Parts: sequence; C-alpha cells; structure tokens
Amino acid sequence: MSPPLRSGPNGKPKPMLPTSRTSRFLIVGDSNKPQAESLAAEIETLLEDRNATVSIDFSNSYDPIECKPDFVIVLGGDGAILATSHRLGKRRVPVMGVNLGKVGFLAGVTPERVEVVLNQVFADKARCEDRAMMSFAVKRNGKVVVDSHVLNEIVVSRIARNSLITVDFVDEGRHVCSWRGDGVIVSTATGSTAYNLSAGGPILAPSLDALVIQPLAPHMLGMRSLVLSSNRSFTLKVYESGSLTSDGHLEGKLQAGDRIRVGPSRRRLPLVVDPQNRFYSRLRKKLHWGESPGPG
Repeated sequence: MSPPLRSGPNGKPKPMLPTSRTSRFLIVGDSNKPQAESLAAEIETLLEDRNATVSIDFSNSYDPIECKPDFVIVLGGDGAILATSHRLGKRRVPVMGVNLGKVGFLAGVTPERVEVVLNQVFADKARCEDRAMMSFAVKRNGKVVVDSHVLNEIVVSRIARNSLITVDFVDEGRHVCSWRGDGVIVSTATGSTAYNLSAGGPILAPSLDALVIQPLAPHMLGMRSLVLSSNRSFTLKVYESGSLTSDGHLEGKLQAGDRIRVGPSRRRLPLVVDPQNRFYSRLRKKLHWGESPGPG
C-alpha cells in the first residue's frame, strides 16, 4: 500500500504545506449554497494574510483540476468532497471539507471553526486522516470500458425493466456465491457510513484498509454483508443488464456478461478534520449512533 501522506524520506514526518515557497490554496465551492461565496471571500482574506496564493473554483465541474494546489478547501457537503477526490486524480493533496450541507460526515469542519483549523494547518499541527480508495474496472467482450478509482463505493444495480439482477462473486478465480436482488454495493471503510450503512451494512473505522460487500434487497435469507481486506482483488459478474455508479456518479449501463474487477488503489485522500470533531464524535452527532433510547 502507499505510504502515509506525511511520511518523508527515511520515515520522517513531512510538512503539510511547502516550506521553501508560497503555499497554493484552492477553494472549491458550490455557488448555489447561500453561504458559499461570502465564506470563500472570508477564507481568501485569511489565507492572503498568511501570504498564501488563492484560487477559487465555483464551476461545479467534474473535470480534472488543472492547477497544482498544495491544499484544497471544499465548501459544501460530502458530495462535493467525493467530486473533488475524483478531480484531483493521482495527486495526493490535503483536502479540508467545510460543511454547508445537511449531514456533512466527511466535511468535518464547521464554518465557525475554519480559522482555528487553518491556524493548525499553518502550524503543521492539523489532524489529517489518510483515507484509502478503491480501484475498479469494467471488462466487456475482452476490453476494458471503464477504469477508475473511488473514495466511497461502487453500486451495481438493476434497471427498471428488470425485477432482479444476478451478480456472481468470484474470488481468486473461484466462484464464491451469487446474489439475486436489487444489486450490490462495494464500499471502502470511508464509504461504510454512506449507502452501505443505509442498506444495513456494518460501520468500519476509517483507518481500516478493508472493503464491504453489501447485497441490496437480496432475494434470499442467508445473504449478509461480507468484509474483505482491501489489498486483494475480486470480480463481480452480472447476468442481466444494469447500471453502475461510483461515488454517486453514473458511470454507465452494464450489459449481461460484464465483469467488474475490484481491487486496491494506490490513491489516497488526505482528509483534514477538526480535532474536536473526530470520527466517533461525528457518528454520534450526525448519525445518532450509540445514543440511549429515550423515555416513553
């Protein structure tokens, strides 16, 4: 697996921002969010006071980021962070999400705490969670038609005209089982708190290099979630036409006989979070996990 973001030569800690030149920041936001533009202006002033250079991108694009930022600030919800992880491609750049959405599980910084966390970033004391990603490729008639990487999950699902979709799980070249139902979710540890959780799958700590396979509405009683190490590859084969989405983005239609190869990715997303708003704290605040039942 790839080394952590902050491991430099000989294993020594690597500074989050460059020390030999001016730091380049990119602010990515959604202009449809009422607070986004005013907050971007405030953050731009804070950064310029630190002699950083700042670019602002409110294009709502899914295209690759062409500039070369040292740090990305995302103003929005979790969907905006997922899109940014795709747009960065192979570049391992720290990303800080400022929650302007409803849940904001990945966007672990509130607007009121932005200045505090940025001060920690410049002091090289910020908390950074190195999030594993997952690779997948769709092979059709011997040719690869989709090849990409995801932070949260891929979803193989039936289409409206089909009542069920059959998906084979093949591990190390051997058939393991077949699922019949609405489809299958394959999620990373980061994605375990997203669609996987809504479908009844387990929560994984984000530090785990693991994947969850979660059947969607399986037409059988014995099928449950399966947790695998993320350092191995496996294949899903579909027997009916369906659709494939990755991190909420529609990749396209699947044809009967398509094979989806899922495996480890060398890409990681360094996610900067507020140390006062860590993973378990967000579970309790955002998803009401572990709360005691109330009276009555």
